[in-house]
Formats: sequence, C-alpha cells, structure tokens
Amino acid sequence: MPAPGGTGPQTSMIQPGTKGNFSFSWDGPLSDQPIKVWYHAPEDPSSAQILMVMTGAHRDGEAYREDWLPIVQERNTLLLVLEFSRDDYPGASSYNQGNVLDTNGNINPPEAWSFNMVEALFEAVVRDTNSKAKDYALFGHSAGGQFVHRFMEFTAENHVRIAVAANAGWYTMPDQDIDFPYGVKNSSLSSKELRNAFTRRLVILLGANDIDPKDPLLQRDRRTDAQGDNRLTRGLNFYQAARNAAQEGDEFNWALSVIPGAAHNHKQMAEAAAPLLLSPN
Repeated sequence: MPAPGGTGPQTSMIQPGTKGNFSFSWDGPLSDQPIKVWYHAPEDPSSAQILMVMTGAHRDGEAYREDWLPIVQERNTLLLVLEFSRDDYPGASSYNQGNVLDTNGNINPPEAWSFNMVEALFEAVVRDTNSKAKDYALFGHSAGGQFVHRFMEFTAENHVRIAVAANAGWYTMPDQDIDFPYGVKNSSLSSKELRNAFTRRLVILLGANDIDPKDPLLQRDRRTDAQGDNRLTRGLNFYQAARNAAQEGDEFNWALSVIPGAAHNHKQMAEAAAPLLLSPN
C-alpha cells in the first residue's frame, strides 16, 4: 500500500483487533526513507492510549512488539514499534542521534531530523483510527533510549505525555561546553530551549545490573568514557548533570528510576516502564 504522505489512494494502516506491520513515510526530506511500524491494535483503537516504542541497535521491531504484547493486552493500548532500517538509517548518527548531523558532521536542518518521524506517525495514526488520543507515551531501550532522550531534548513541539529512556549506552549531556552529540555545544539547542526541555516528562530508567564495561555493544572511547565506564554510571551521571544544569526556580520534570536485578534486557525494562507509561485500562 502507499505509505502515508505519498500519493494515490490510501488504505488503512491499522486493522482493529490485529497485529501487523506497515511502511510509513511523510512529506519531508526523509520521504524516500520509510520506516516499518510493527503494531498491535485492540478491538477499538479509537479509544485506546497510544504507546510508541523505539528499538535497540539490532533494529528488531517485531521482537520488541512481541516483548510488549503481554504487557499491553489488558491496558487498552495501541502499540506502535518503530523500526528504522540500517539501509535507510545507517549507523548511530541516523538513528540513535536523530539524524541531527549530516555525513560531514554538520547540523542538518531540523526538518531532516529523524525525530520528526515520531510526531508524523502519531498524527497519521490518529487520523487513520479516528483516535480520541491527544498524546502518546514514548519508550526506548538501549539505542532506542538514546533516541528517546535526544528526542525529548531537541523536539520542542511534541505530543508526548511521558517518555522513558531505558539503558541508553551514552548521552547527549546538557553541557554547553561539550560538542554535539556528546553535549549540546554547536547544536541548534539554545540555553532557553534546554531549560524548556527540562519541563517535559522524561524518566531515565536504568538496570542496576547493567554494569558490564566490556559489553561489545557499549561504545567505549574517550568521549563516552567521560560519562562513565558502564550504562548504569552513565545514566546516573546524565541525570545528575541535568539536575545541575537546571537553574534555580526552573521547572524540572525529569525523573530517575533504577530497577534492582535488571541488566541490559529489553523485556525486563519494558515491564518496569509499563506502570509509568500506561494507565491500567
């Protein structure tokens, strides 16, 4: 079927009471780089809360959907797992970092950021299902956690009710003296916009046992090691840096939660995040 935003007759993306997938693109600089969306819809998706999930580095959307299925079954949730393929979004820069930088390391115009795909998908799904939802919850694990926290830093206008960034490998620190993507220097994010980002509801969710400094998927270099030598330490340091960066009197709506016994495991973190993200019915 034609992807939303394309030309020609449109068919429904989501079939009520089913699970499936569809290709999605939008009218913008990334129109020729669609994503695959793995969904699960209740019988009446128009009345359901909406949860968007970002995958880890393996870009395994179907597996992420299956992990979430038993969690959302009794919570009247329209589940959407966004899979950014390695072909269309190669490397960490295109996906984890939101395509903020071009291949030469220069800042892309905001309309070319892959962050835009999330909001565009939400608006398309609301139209497609006649949804009553005014907002959505956003979750990402590992590389997806990288995407989510940067999305919340850099996307000023969004419909996110609450976001959870779980077990990110490393972070864009709220530091005006460190170059993007490790800090916000030389990015488009002003001091005022960073302060506004702190007003959004973002939870940094960490596994207490996600402490392996030799994990082959963990980026280790001088710049990331400045944040710590494992994911738990890096997450704790990121949250503390945000608290320190927030000026006295500023509204600060970020939160930190450490899950005992949890390591670098998507299913464990999804189960821990669900009560934060979703209402019970």
